[in-house]
Amino acid sequence: MILIVFLSNNSVWPQNALEMFLGMVTHTRTPPLDPAADAAALLRRLGFAILMVVLPFASFLSRRSTVVLAPVGVSLLIVSSIIEAPPRGLGRAARSWATYPAGVAGLLLIVWSGLSALWAPDQGEAFDKLFNILQATLLALLGVSLLPERVRASNLYLISIGIAASALLALALLSLRPRAALLGETAVFERGLTGLAVALWPAVAWLESRSRRGVAAALGIATAAAIIAARLWVPLAGFAAGAAIYALALWRPLPGNRAVAWGTAGILLVMPLIAILLSPAATLLLAEGHALRGAVVAWQTLILGDPGSFIVGHGLDTLLPARLDGILPAGAPQGLPFELWFELGAIGAILAAVTLYFVVRGFEGLTRGPAGSGRLVPGLLAAVASAFTLSCLGVGAAFPWWVTTLAVTVIAFSAIARGQFRTSRPKARWPAAVTLPIGGRQGRAETDAGGEDRTDAPAASDTGTGPDAAHTSVDGDHPPTGKSFVRRKVPTRDDNGTP
Repeated sequence: MILIVFLSNNSVWPQNALEMFLGMVTHTRTPPLDPAADAAALLRRLGFAILMVVLPFASFLSRRSTVVLAPVGVSLLIVSSIIEAPPRGLGRAARSWATYPAGVAGLLLIVWSGLSALWAPDQGEAFDKLFNILQATLLALLGVSLLPERVRASNLYLISIGIAASALLALALLSLRPRAALLGETAVFERGLTGLAVALWPAVAWLESRSRRGVAAALGIATAAAIIAARLWVPLAGFAAGAAIYALALWRPLPGNRAVAWGTAGILLVMPLIAILLSPAATLLLAEGHALRGAVVAWQTLILGDPGSFIVGHGLDTLLPARLDGILPAGAPQGLPFELWFELGAIGAILAAVTLYFVVRGFEGLTRGPAGSGRLVPGLLAAVASAFTLSCLGVGAAFPWWVTTLAVTVIAFSAIARGQFRTSRPKARWPAAVTLPIGGRQGRAETDAGGEDRTDAPAASDTGTGPDAAHTSVDGDHPPTGKSFVRRKVPTRDDNGTP
């Protein structure tokens, strides 16, 4: 009531101020409810929770958790997209990949893998591995293409929550159970740490894009503590490679991108040449049963034993049977380069190197995206370096789990990229001058101890730099004074109300 009386009696306020105020009170409308949108948002939140929180946490407890939970989480994302709007992103994503060099090379690699399964000794096992490749590719494609254009930050913070919970679980298991019991025959704990070394980098990239560097550092320290306490050198090597590339990309983004692109593609292509060059030295300096000598002999057998198979490969999923049957020496490598060259030949190795090179070089385009997208590049490069290092160390032997983990990592990075929709805001500037209203009770008289009015600035008509001059500068008659606050003499009223 006091506010209404004040508005009605004040001559400075416009006549319709009371009507405007009452209109805002009486005509306020709540947004209409949309049950379909609410249901889609709930299902999307559940899908992200399963993929980003439950999956890495459960990978320390169950061997099959990754291959079971990942399709469930992606299915929830698909259903939420169908409820919210007809899915149109799948065709657009397929067309964009078909015109992208990395997409073309990757498609040719999948086609070549399918053809190589035809001359594999055990076609049943070969087509089973091909099915795992297609399943992981389709999982990643569906998860990426059916994400909304703008992903909520509340969904993306689940990535960091899942990694933090998984790292704390690993530390708790190491402190409560004997290390020998954790590293048993099932190798569930080692598999969880390996997945954690890769899944860490989407969480760090998201926190970096939100300027939460302290939380990102704490997350990295917790993960490093869990991996170091386990004393497992394979996850530690993957984590160390990712951390080194992350630091390099933060310092020099462009050289870091080129180092990862050329390094990964070059390792896939030149490994046979390196083995041939090291063959004389390994034969002279190393003992008969040394692991490095066995690896060099295996490369020699691959290159010189059958030149035709060296070009086209022995067929998909033939490395393990060849090792078990004694065709390869006992010290044959188990990593990604030797597996590619043995199963898919030179053609498959070249296609894989081209795909990896163009994928990594494509990360440079994120710097031209929305505000904050450029901060994702160090995390992306660290994830590629970590995954490639782990693959070269033989982690890909557990094929379904590994390709599913990589597919979930791709979905996480794609969601983070769609969460960077912030715009660049202009910096706030002080106004050139502040104009005080004249008359009424809006003016504030500044009087000294003797009761006389005090003014610190001359009149505007005398100097042209007072408040009136500042006011006319808005209309374009005079240039602004550049002062933020200007004092002026304001008329006051006596006790009888007479000015």
